[in-house]
Amino acid sequence: MNLKTFIPFVLYGIFFLVILIVWFRIRKYLKQNEEIRSQLIRKNRIARNYDVFMNTLGKQEQKELPESMITLGNGDGTLELTLFTSLYCEMCKDICTIVDRIIFAYEDEIKINIFFKKQSSVEKNSFLYILHSIFLSQGTQEFLKALQFWFENSNLESWKMASDYNHEKSKEALSASNDWYVQNGIIATPSVFINGYIYPDQFEKEDLFYHIEGIIENK
Repeated sequence: MNLKTFIPFVLYGIFFLVILIVWFRIRKYLKQNEEIRSQLIRKNRIARNYDVFMNTLGKQEQKELPESMITLGNGDGTLELTLFTSLYCEMCKDICTIVDRIIFAYEDEIKINIFFKKQSSVEKNSFLYILHSIFLSQGTQEFLKALQFWFENSNLESWKMASDYNHEKSKEALSASNDWYVQNGIIATPSVFINGYIYPDQFEKEDLFYHIEGIIENK
């Protein structure tokens, strides 16, 4: 068979492949631009509603929260964000990602307290203690890295509990903080507090970063 008869088909195939690759690149670029545009629209909308958010937040009951086992950011910060979360909650993954963004942008300007909801299973609670051990022995960044890994893989196989970790003391502290939340009728996760005021139901938790940004920029 004459090779020349195949040349047009080969050229057509190459041309089609090039067009396909270019299209995928353009589509990815357009998608990224759309995401950036959506974020800017959301940020501008929230900025316009800053006073509404602060007025609504101030009308919530202010709680005297228990002492946290895990505190990120500036321990002396006047802006205090508290998160009651769970390792077994889909929405908690998103809120913890937002906390990661807040720490990256405003670590020196905010104090973030993290409480984990205690599970009925001893095995499930063991991961809480590993995370606490990581925070105590390796610091904020490694803790956040391990937390993100957990939500993506449902295990902490790359991390081990420190040999000097006081398991019993931490177990008591976890039980005490969970008792406080139960006694105060706070069971749902994630529950978010800003300076002791519970995050208003009228506002989406996915906008938390922009609300914190607004508070910091309007100090």
